[in-house]
This record gives sequence, C-alpha cells and structure tokens, in this order.
Amino acid sequence: MEDTEPIRALLDEQNRFHTELHPSFFQRSPTHTSRIVELLENPQATFLVAESPHETMGEVTGEVVGLAELHLARTKDLPVLVSKRYVHIGEIIVHAKHRGRGIGQMLMEASRSWASSRGAESLRTSVVPANDGARNFYSRQGFRDIMISIESDIETKPPHAS
Repeated sequence: MEDTEPIRALLDEQNRFHTELHPSFFQRSPTHTSRIVELLENPQATFLVAESPHETMGEVTGEVVGLAELHLARTKDLPVLVSKRYVHIGEIIVHAKHRGRGIGQMLMEASRSWASSRGAESLRTSVVPANDGARNFYSRQGFRDIMISIESDIETKPPHAS
C-alpha cells in the first residue's frame, strides 16, 4: 500500500478509544508511518484492509473502512506449553460509521485465510475486559478465554485476615 494515511487514521482512532476505555493501561500515542511501513515489510506480519467503494467526481475509489493487523507467532518455548504456530491479531478495526455491515466478519475470514496459508493452527488476540463490543465480536467468531492476565500495583496491600 503506497498511502499509509488511511491505516494511520484507523490506528489513531483505535488508540483514542483504548485510552478512554482504560487510561491506566493505554496512553495517547500518534501512529508513526515508519511503524506501518516496518510492519508491511515484515514477511511475518501484515495489514489486511477493507475498502468501501465510492464515487468522487466520476472516479470510483476505495475508502479504507477497516483493517486487521496480523503477526505470525509461536508459543513460548517452555516445556509446560504445547508448541503451536498461531497468528496474533494486534487489531481488528472497523471505522465507527461502517460498523454493523459485516466488515469485521469479512476481516476475520480474511485473517483466518492469511493465517492458514502460513501454517498457523489458530488465531489469538487480547481484549480489555471493559471492551464489551470486542469481547462479543470475538465470541461470535469462536474465540474463547485461554488465559487471563491479572496485575497488582506494587503499592497495593492485600487485605489482612481478621
């Protein structure tokens, strides 16, 4: 893709959403073109882009309305873990004004195809617990919890038993 601006705009939209949803975990950070180009040049990763055709001054052009950011990976090399090649979904984003039209489903199907063509056995992603929309979407796509990350601030003291 020669023009990275539509990808950058969607990633920035997602960053704003995540920062508002979970400000103690995410921070505002502009998406730099170099990050996008680096990912596009990585044979183990890709952006899949969904376009919606529209006509401008008699010319049909495609407006980028969604994307999937994918990374080919393998489970950590630990003796207690089953070794598995998988694709991590960094993001699936559909522009707010285009949601509910099956674009996310289409991106998921394309993600499965990309993963399969690279020998992956599964898809994985991470979702903030408060992001009900994403949790529901992934659940409808057949995703299930396999591990839950938890944390505690260093200063947090456990309650004492009485």
